[in-house]
Amino acid sequence: MEDLQAHMSESGWRDNGSGPAGSLWTKGDSTIAVPLEGSLSADLIYSAIERLAAHEQLEVKKLADMIRYRRVDRTELKAVNGQETSDSIPLDAAAAIVKEARRMLRASGTTALHERGDLKGNFSHQGDEVVHRTRMAHTLKGSFIIPILVPLSEVSEPESDQSAVIDIHRAAPEPFERRVTRTFAQAMQAVQDEIIQPAREPTIRTLHAVVERGVSREFCLGLSNVLAQRSVGEFGATFNWATTYRPPATMPDSIAIDSGGVELVQLAAEKLRVNPIEPKQTFSGTIVELRHVPDEPEGYVTISTVRNGRSCEIRVTLPAERYDETLAWHRSKRVIIVEGEVRRSARRLIIDSPVRCRPIDEVVLPGT
Repeated sequence: MEDLQAHMSESGWRDNGSGPAGSLWTKGDSTIAVPLEGSLSADLIYSAIERLAAHEQLEVKKLADMIRYRRVDRTELKAVNGQETSDSIPLDAAAAIVKEARRMLRASGTTALHERGDLKGNFSHQGDEVVHRTRMAHTLKGSFIIPILVPLSEVSEPESDQSAVIDIHRAAPEPFERRVTRTFAQAMQAVQDEIIQPAREPTIRTLHAVVERGVSREFCLGLSNVLAQRSVGEFGATFNWATTYRPPATMPDSIAIDSGGVELVQLAAEKLRVNPIEPKQTFSGTIVELRHVPDEPEGYVTISTVRNGRSCEIRVTLPAERYDETLAWHRSKRVIIVEGEVRRSARRLIIDSPVRCRPIDEVVLPGT
């Protein structure tokens, strides 16, 4: 009931007060009755969701899932049977998928804190805590589908700081659990775009680019072990992002990797083992503040990121002509990657002259 009311409030509905049986919520000319917490009835709740779904022009099940999982990132991992169409999969393949999915999520929990090509078994405690809290829902009908549920922590909305002189835009920081699932999605997409699609041996420059997006040797090992299963023709993921924290507009809704690329992923894992790749001065995260004084030659963008294994904010100085561009990134919640030397001023971390400051989905190979 609490999630239903929260969803309605976030969607622009207004509670007009409670009566003995429930409360009336309004939005424009529409009104929906919502039963009280103490008089819970499955039929009454379902009826309220039905009316809300009709108003929002959504399927009832889709809306019910949005309400139930409003604070949960859901990733549906899907293995398409490469040999026959059925609702089953060999037990060995199913066991491998569950095991390697955990390895891939665990690797993402570590590279979300510190991008490295080879973790050498050193997984982060904070990332492991996210894995420990992650749930696996019942498998879904169809090709072998495993729903992975990652609950998000609450984040505080920033205080309003309006000024007639300074142009200021602020946003809540990204929950760490979302950073983990986002890193998982980024890594899957990076493998598909930079390793599988080119259909050639990945170069060191290619590996630098994918490591910056969260790929590691451990992630590649987990993925290749799934793709190597004889009964798996394709392995993919569908992402259903929690509605309480809007995902970046450019994050993929789904990714599918053909098992024919398994050798390239195995080769990438081996090259990451023998070629240490550990970006030292690159930082990625969402924008939490933009600040600019009209007519001033510089503006400032602050990202919520991780440095030395700890969450922090880094302010980046940019030419004023790039301010409108970064404002568009901020409105779309695009993840930014910044490269440059960090200095400390009082309690603030600052990059004065960034080598790069671009959305991470626009990352190009170093030197190109």
